[in-house]
Amino acid sequence: MEQQSKSAGEIKSIHFLTFPQVSEQDLLAAWELMRSLAWTLSHSGQQLEVTLGGFDEGPIHTHMGATLESQRVVSSEDRFDVLYIPGGLGGGEASKDQRILDLIRSHHEEGRWVAANCSGVGVLHRSGILKGLEVSSTAIFARRLPALGTPVMSPRLAWRIHEEQKIFTSGGAGTVHPSTIALVWKLFGEEAARNLAAAWDSLPLHGNSLFSNNGPVMADAAASMEAVQTQFELLFLPD
Repeated sequence: MEQQSKSAGEIKSIHFLTFPQVSEQDLLAAWELMRSLAWTLSHSGQQLEVTLGGFDEGPIHTHMGATLESQRVVSSEDRFDVLYIPGGLGGGEASKDQRILDLIRSHHEEGRWVAANCSGVGVLHRSGILKGLEVSSTAIFARRLPALGTPVMSPRLAWRIHEEQKIFTSGGAGTVHPSTIALVWKLFGEEAARNLAAAWDSLPLHGNSLFSNNGPVMADAAASMEAVQTQFELLFLPD
């Protein structure tokens, strides 16, 4: 049985970094689960700050047209125990934003957790922190990332947790809910993750696969993967 992180209990802040055209689901599903965890922990006297926001002031315009209110504007000096990079159509431009890349590098160099889903994994790739790691990613990146030097697991898994490097990567939007539970398991222990999963109906659906560094195998279909890669891979991670 895999073990949760020995750093469980030391995580006091999680920030979801936003950018123009971030995905609502990639951002808010994970953020909401972490906010729910924070609410539960507060009842036992534990503190967990969960926030979202980017480098620019003003509202956050998502890729499907919703407008969100930022909870804080971040700076290059800000530090969090976990920095989470969600996906979305804006991930491509985010991967070229030096402020974002520098913030990711700083967190990684200081031994803090860095997490990403969907096109956010491309942002981690461009930051350089994935060197030597085999990661999970959206199907859209399954051929482009390896061509650029970051291997994607084959068969592709829903998520991958590299505990020693403190890096978490997960697939597209459909993986966000269960992978977030897995991240909670790693950072806060199985009891916290199991209770959260039960309350959100993830445990009856996914069972004990939630409590693992390696998510379940994705049932990829070659023709479908090639179609989405051709359509989106350069948009999600431009040259």
